[in-house]
Amino acid sequence: MWNYSFTLPSAMILLILVTYYFRRPRLPLRMNRTFLMLLLIDALTIVTDYASSRVDETYMNHSAALGYAANLAFFVFFLARIFCFFLYILDILENHVRLPARFRGWSSAVFVLSELVALSSPVTHAVFFMDESGYHRGPCYDVLYVCFFFYLALALFLILKNARKLPNPVRDGLLSVVAILTLGNIARILLPTLLVMNTFCLMAILVIYLSFQNPDFFLSDRGNAFNTRGFRFLLREWNQKDSYRLLAFAIRDYSEIRGVYGGLQMDRCIGQIIEFLTENYPECLVFYLRNGAFVLIGPKNMDCQTMSEDISGRFRDAWEVMDTEMLMKPVFVEVALEKKTADSERVISMLLLALDSAGRSEPGDDLAGPLSINAIDRYLVEKRALELALEQDRLEVYFQPLVDSKDGSLVGAEALARLRAEDGSLIPPMEFIPIAEKDGSIIALGEQVIRKTCQFIRDNDMEALGLKWINVNLSPHQCMSRDLADRFGAILREYGVPAELIHLELTEQSILDYAMLKNQLIGLQELGFQFSLDDYGSGYSNLTRVKQYPFKNIKIDMEVVQNYFRDRDPILPTLVQAFRQMNFSITAEGIETKEMADAMAEIGCDYLQGYYFSKPIPMSAFLMRYSVKS
Repeated sequence: MWNYSFTLPSAMILLILVTYYFRRPRLPLRMNRTFLMLLLIDALTIVTDYASSRVDETYMNHSAALGYAANLAFFVFFLARIFCFFLYILDILENHVRLPARFRGWSSAVFVLSELVALSSPVTHAVFFMDESGYHRGPCYDVLYVCFFFYLALALFLILKNARKLPNPVRDGLLSVVAILTLGNIARILLPTLLVMNTFCLMAILVIYLSFQNPDFFLSDRGNAFNTRGFRFLLREWNQKDSYRLLAFAIRDYSEIRGVYGGLQMDRCIGQIIEFLTENYPECLVFYLRNGAFVLIGPKNMDCQTMSEDISGRFRDAWEVMDTEMLMKPVFVEVALEKKTADSERVISMLLLALDSAGRSEPGDDLAGPLSINAIDRYLVEKRALELALEQDRLEVYFQPLVDSKDGSLVGAEALARLRAEDGSLIPPMEFIPIAEKDGSIIALGEQVIRKTCQFIRDNDMEALGLKWINVNLSPHQCMSRDLADRFGAILREYGVPAELIHLELTEQSILDYAMLKNQLIGLQELGFQFSLDDYGSGYSNLTRVKQYPFKNIKIDMEVVQNYFRDRDPILPTLVQAFRQMNFSITAEGIETKEMADAMAEIGCDYLQGYYFSKPIPMSAFLMRYSVKS
C-alpha cells in the first residue's frame, strides 16, 4: 500500500547528521535548542510514519487500539515538526530583526488547535478512524495541510517583510527551507502512498545545517573555543539575563609578539592558552575573539577576581611552543553589565575596543576598565557627533595664540579641532580624537581643520592681526596617507593660500619611522609647508632622530616645562641651548603664569603658548580680541 523506499536512506542520513552534530561543541543558544528539538521530532516522525503505515497495512493482525495509538503518534509528531521548523525560522529572524514580544504565543494557536483536532480522532473520527476494514481518513484530514501551509505562509511573509534587514545568505537560506517544505507538502498531497515527505524535511534540515547550524561557524580555528561570531550571537540573546558574568583579557603587545615569533608559533600558543582555559574552567564558555583577546562567560557566582589571579599566575610561566619558551602578560578588562540595559552590539563593540586598547596599554596597567553601559552610551554619542560633524562640515576650529617671548606680541596661532555633542556641550579632544583614529575618520577630520584654517587665512588680513603663521596638527594616521601632499596641495589651491602661512605639527609618535614618512614629508615640504615637532619630551625622541626631519621649530611639552618649575635642574636650559645651536626655534607650551613666561624667555625660548595668554577660543572670538589690539 505504501512505498517505503525513501524512508531508510532518510533515516540513515539523519543519523549521520545527528552523530556529527553532537560530537562538536555547541553554544547554549535558543536556535541550537530548537534545532536539536527539530532533529528529535523529525526522527520520531520518520519512525512513527513507518510504524503507523506498517500497522495500517497489517491491521487484521493488530487491535484497533494499537492502530489508533500508532497513527495518533504520527500525526502529533507530523504537526509538531512543521511547528518546530517555524520556530527555528523565528529564531534565525530574531538574530537580525525585532519581532513582536507576544508573537510566538499567538502564532502557536493554529498548532495547538490542529493537535487537539488530531487527538480527538478516536472519539470524533475527525482526522482518521479505524474499523474492521482498517485505516480511513476522516473529514478533517486536511487540517494537516492547513496547519502546514499556514506556518509556511507566515514564515514566508516574515522573511519577505524583513528581507532588507537580513544578510543575503540568511535570507536565501530561509527562503530555500520554505521552498523545500512547500514542495514536500505538495508531493505528499499528490503522491499520498509514497513516503517522500520525510525526505523533503531532511533536505530542509540539511539546508539549515549548511546555512546556520554547522558548529564550525561558531568555533575558533585556533583551538576548542568559540569565536567572535558565537560571542555576538550569545550576548545578543543573553543581554536580557542577569544570570551570567563575563571576564575578558588580552595579551599585551600581541602584534609585536606575533611579529617576533611568527604566525604559526603564535597560533599554536593561542591553542595552548585555549586548552588551559577550557580544562581549568569547564563551567565557563571560552571565546577567542581576535588579536590575543579572550572572553570567559560563566555563572552569576563566577569569582572573576580569583580567576584573573589564576590566569595571571599561569602567564608568569612560559608557554612552550615548538621548543621555544614564549613569555607574555595578560591585561584584564572589567565589564560591568547593568541588568536589562545592555544592548549587545554596544557591549560587543566597546569590549573589542577595550581589549584592543588593553593589549597596547603601558606596563603596570593590568586592569583596563571598568567598561560600563554609561561609558558605551557616551562613546556612541561621541561617535555619532563626530560622524555628523564631518558629514555636515560642523567641526569647529579654535585658535590658541603663540606669542613672542621678548615682548608678548602675537606671532602665530595653533588651530585645534573642537566637537560639540547634540546638546551643545564640547566633547574633550582626548575622547573624540581616539575615536577618529580608530574608525579612520581622522584623515577627514584633519582635512576639515586645514580647510577651515585656509578659509580663515583667505578671509582675513593676517598681517593686520599680527599673525605670521598658523600651526595645524598632523596625526600619525594622516602621515600614513601616501597622497597626503596631493590632498593638501589641492586645498591650498582651492583657497589661494600660500603654504608658508601654515606650519604642520607632528608629534613624537609620528616620527618613529622616518623611512616610512620621508616621501610624504618631502612632498609637503616641496609645497612650502614648514614643520614643528609637537610635545617634545613626551616620548622617546632624541636629538639624532630630530635632526633627520625638516623641523624648523621644537615645541617643548607642557609637562616638561611645568616639571622645570618644580625642580630647577639644568636639563631644560641645556636642551633649549642645544636646539638653538642646531638652528631650531623653540616654543614652550603650558605657560600659566608671568613667572613661567619670564623664565622661559630667559633660558632662550623664542615663543610661548599657554593659558596665561589665552585658552583656545573660537575663530570669531580670536578675531575680535586681536583685531581690537591691532
